[in-house]
Amino acid sequence: MQKPIHIRNLDKSDLSSIVNIEERLTGVARRDYWEKRIELSEAIRPHWASLVTEVNSQVVGFILGRAGELEFGLPGTVAWIEVIGVDPAFRGQGIARALMERFTASAEDHGIKTIFTLVDNSNSQMERFFTRLGFVQGKMLHFQKEIK
Repeated sequence: MQKPIHIRNLDKSDLSSIVNIEERLTGVARRDYWEKRIELSEAIRPHWASLVTEVNSQVVGFILGRAGELEFGLPGTVAWIEVIGVDPAFRGQGIARALMERFTASAEDHGIKTIFTLVDNSNSQMERFFTRLGFVQGKMLHFQKEIK
């Protein structure tokens, strides 16, 4: 039986949980990085765009997003998903889907009609995840330059 999940706005007290989740996913603990990201999130991002999921009062997933107007020549306000993470022990339980559904509903409540994210083209798991949620490859091209 699946345990009930609770989604709420991310706050400073979630720092250790987010660092722990990322370390379990990537093998790297970036406490200073996340401390700054959460500070920034609380200072300038809409409260609805950065969320955590709890099971039995334990943070098991998170999403950091934002909203922006007229970015990259796009008309109007759009939302961006910058990072989403789920504790490996809780994968396959609908945690990421629930976070995305709340994020999407909140964006829609704020009049936003388009959500963007970037996915590494070698990460087929994330590509499948976003495709299942109705995302398609957009019209924008990603350009980068390596600086040596």
